[in-house]
Amino acid sequence: MSVANESHQEERNMAEHHSAAPYWIVWVALIILTVVTVLTGRMHISWALPLALAIATTKGFMVLLIFMHLKDHKGANRLVMGVSILFVLMMLAMPMADFATRFRPANPAGSHLSDLPDLNFLEGTAPTHGVPHGANHAAPGSHSVPKENQE
Repeated sequence: MSVANESHQEERNMAEHHSAAPYWIVWVALIILTVVTVLTGRMHISWALPLALAIATTKGFMVLLIFMHLKDHKGANRLVMGVSILFVLMMLAMPMADFATRFRPANPAGSHLSDLPDLNFLEGTAPTHGVPHGANHAAPGSHSVPKENQE
């Protein structure tokens, strides 16, 4: 008895014994791509997000084709996976297009799409987050006198 969307040829293909070599090759490739993702994520490079998305997509396709046996299936299974991938691409592209075409003041200050200054890092001021208590103060005995009191 076969599943409704599988033909007799697919049944024969599924009954054949497959080698373990593709699984090991894909497993090693997944490990290597994971290491590349971690290393490039720590580099803080400007194109890290597109690279991470490309690596994740490649890893996903490798799992789909080899571990989930999509390369052995035809018809409805491939159609369902193709439509799912189309919807994921739409869910990524539509918010990105919205964010890239927003009215300038609608973008958060400090973002790469805004020319408004980031209020957390104004010029001439140092951020105090992560600085030990008292580190922003002058040395003892070297306090400056405000200009209005210098006369």
